[in-house]
Amino acid sequence: MHNLRTAALIAAVVLLGGPALPATAKTITIHHFNGRDGRNPAGPMLFDRMGNLYGVAYYGGTSGSGIVFALSPPATRGGKWTETVLHDFAGGTDGLAPSRGLTFDRAGNIYGSTFGGGNCSDACGTIFALRPPAHRGRAWTYAVLHRFRGPNFGDGGAPAGDLIVDRSGNIYGTATFGGLVPCTISPGPCGVAFSLSPPSSPGGQWNETVLYTFAGVPDGAFPGGGFAVDPNGDLYGTTEQGGTGKCTDGEGLVIGCGTAYRLRLTNGTWKESIIFDFHAAESGPGSDMVFDGAGRLYGAADYDVFSLQPPVSGGLWKERLLYRFTPGISGSITASDVMFDGNGNLYGTTSASGLTGFGTVYELSPPLADVGPWRLTTLQMYSGGFDALMPSGGLVFGQNGVLYGATAKLDQTNPGYAIEIVP
Repeated sequence: MHNLRTAALIAAVVLLGGPALPATAKTITIHHFNGRDGRNPAGPMLFDRMGNLYGVAYYGGTSGSGIVFALSPPATRGGKWTETVLHDFAGGTDGLAPSRGLTFDRAGNIYGSTFGGGNCSDACGTIFALRPPAHRGRAWTYAVLHRFRGPNFGDGGAPAGDLIVDRSGNIYGTATFGGLVPCTISPGPCGVAFSLSPPSSPGGQWNETVLYTFAGVPDGAFPGGGFAVDPNGDLYGTTEQGGTGKCTDGEGLVIGCGTAYRLRLTNGTWKESIIFDFHAAESGPGSDMVFDGAGRLYGAADYDVFSLQPPVSGGLWKERLLYRFTPGISGSITASDVMFDGNGNLYGTTSASGLTGFGTVYELSPPLADVGPWRLTTLQMYSGGFDALMPSGGLVFGQNGVLYGATAKLDQTNPGYAIEIVP
């Protein structure tokens, strides 16, 4: 587990490395998608060392199956960013509808997933890699590493959330459907955690291992995000249903309100522990969580931003509600992971409400001495006009405290924007 421990420490530096962002911010469009070069872009995007941004668009491209893109910054501030399409998904075995979030390995290769395609048209999905060219300006090399068999098969279907790549090149992630055991609340299995191991020789087959299959109530069901990793190499994630909460499907079946869980490698086997059961007031956690320097986890669930405090010895973690969104100017329905800056402030997005009803970008500032409520600052409210609606996915810090993200409009006339939010 040394490799995952290293990945966790690297992630902590990145997440805690950004500067604080003041409330006097404005949105600038750095790229307007036109459909052919992508539709419905999703964050969080990813920076390389040269300041280039990498991201995905769920749809668009030649076949409408989505793209992976890069945005290169202008030579002078305020100039035009340049888009390059790194891969145009063809659907079918090539994959379609790339999932949010891309991941670099140490060699500069990019890894990601698609929700569809692979071995079926719906909810199977793929894991893919893009290798950078040896010479600048040449095409990236695309390869499908794994094609999932789908919702009713053991290896999983519809991968979700960001992937983790350790120093040995092993990939860790979750798939919303599929699995090796029946689900108590669904006709089919209800999701897996998995790893992919690289081939022993170049060009060989990647090998998938199902680390855990979720079983439904009172266990978790349908993982909706990727992993946070602690210094010991334990994996932490969330499920959108399952647990002991009393949420129902609207027809009387108790499906649970979601869980936070831990996976720990013990004597060669990954063991799951539920660390928190969500309840009806904040059901449906579907995003990645993140650690702070004190070992607390932070995340978002429906209308709430929360933290989880580890127990002194065994038992469930203790939840603290940091902020509850209600329909109105401040936004409602959390729409992304949360992200730290260097001062301990949290940033995220909502997909509804705001002044005009099209979503917000927010900052949550901690109280002094860790006592009292967190303070909300709404950095941006989207109009549905030039800046589009529904900020999609998470955010990333660039230089000088600038935030970068994506917004999308669900119609054919306005495929979406890549944006920067400037102090």
